[in-house]
Amino acid sequence: MESLESRWRRLRGSRPVQMESPPSPEEGIRLWEESLPLFTWHGDLPLEAWRTAPRGAVATLAGHPDWLDIPPEGVLFLDTETTGLAGGAGTMIFLIGFARIEGEALVFRQLFLADPAVEPVFWRAFLALTHGVQGLVTFNGRGFDLPLIEMRLAIQRLRWPGLSVPHWDLLPTARRLWRRRLPSRALAALEEAVLGLERSPDDVPGHEIPSRYWSYLQTRNPDLLEGVFLHNRQDVLSMVILAARLAHLFETPEMDPAVQGWDWVQLGRWYQDSGRWEAAERAFRRALEEGGEDPELRRAAWHALGTLLRRMGRLEEAARIWQEWAMEIPDEVLPAARLARYYERVRRDPIEARRWAEIALERIDLQANPERWWSLRESLMRRMARLGNALWGD
Repeated sequence: MESLESRWRRLRGSRPVQMESPPSPEEGIRLWEESLPLFTWHGDLPLEAWRTAPRGAVATLAGHPDWLDIPPEGVLFLDTETTGLAGGAGTMIFLIGFARIEGEALVFRQLFLADPAVEPVFWRAFLALTHGVQGLVTFNGRGFDLPLIEMRLAIQRLRWPGLSVPHWDLLPTARRLWRRRLPSRALAALEEAVLGLERSPDDVPGHEIPSRYWSYLQTRNPDLLEGVFLHNRQDVLSMVILAARLAHLFETPEMDPAVQGWDWVQLGRWYQDSGRWEAAERAFRRALEEGGEDPELRRAAWHALGTLLRRMGRLEEAARIWQEWAMEIPDEVLPAARLARYYERVRRDPIEARRWAEIALERIDLQANPERWWSLRESLMRRMARLGNALWGD
């Protein structure tokens, strides 16, 4: 890989940057630009996957309908490196990596603040280089990058229109989808578990980056920052592929081998919340198929599927799900209670309703903390009384 110092020396020969005063080494900022053809692969997918990502899925995952009208070329992927991980007024951004599609390439740029004294020039350069952004994608940008960018710009009395465009923060999306299956949803962990990537040995861990920059300011040794630049580049490119993977996965999960186990339950809940009930049903049934020997997963899938079928008015199918659940896990209270209600109110069968109510009460007594079920116990006792009266014709 080209050294940092070599990059800086090459700046005078790089294509001009369209801004009032192009950055130069003398001004204390450095610009690196790299054009990656869209057929370039990063992990398991080519960069082209972002351009073909279904916009409806992007809009749903990002939680903003305006994403439907944002072309792939209008989206900026952004990541910052800072002088502190906690944020705050004293924290500066010294490196911004950002990328977007231009023609048949993904153009990746890094803007580096080599001298904190020229921070105003750094931010004016950033504003010029990101002109026309229509949508923004980050990883934890809502909690860290964007508030810090806004604060540093406010100090310079500058405004970036990118802070007002639709924003997709990939971290909450990843947490919602993979929180039950993956122990970590950090970007590096997702790269290995989902994107088919491994970090280079030269990559610098995030917690070391602030001290590397302070050491650089004292020594002006560019070797200290080579791994920082590499880390930032990896983050941005991985965000491009992660966004594409999420959108394609959400649209056609059956085509993605990375979707497994608990992912189907999480996807089903997301589909249900967004009104895609048929997709939710398929996801919950797939979770049951893959549940195997995991009773917690099967319990969650039965619960979700039965509730969905009931909401769809398919009560007989819901009852079959509750019965399967109640028979396979003999200490489960909830399916027995729901069957008691079903047979009383839907089937008008007091004998079967009473049988399931008795089963539910027996299972409550076997629980480790039966007091937790006090409200349901009271409801079942009232149901038993009603059913007793119905049986005797009172």
